[in-house]
Amino acid sequence: MVMTSANGSASPVVTELKVTLDMEDRIESGNNIVSGTGTKAVTFTQSYVTVPALGFAVQNMASGDTYTLTNKTIAGFSVAFTNSGGSGVSRTFDFIAKGF
Repeated sequence: MVMTSANGSASPVVTELKVTLDMEDRIESGNNIVSGTGTKAVTFTQSYVTVPALGFAVQNMASGDTYTLTNKTIAGFSVAFTNSGGSGVSRTFDFIAKGF
């Protein structure tokens, strides 16, 4: 950018600059992922700029089962499933991540 003036003794001065960046949302998903009985780490194919929103669905939960999502970052997340007795169990899940 070139700043000019018709007055040769004037010096242009920038007092404010504004930049607007509009990034499109990116969506990544995974279907029918088998967790195994331990903690399952899921890594996104490409890291996000900020931690994305995460939707999660489990297909074969039994009564009393719970799950814990941990390590949710721009690169992925981890999940572990336990039964009503607190033992690790293998479950099948889907996820969808949305962010930029």
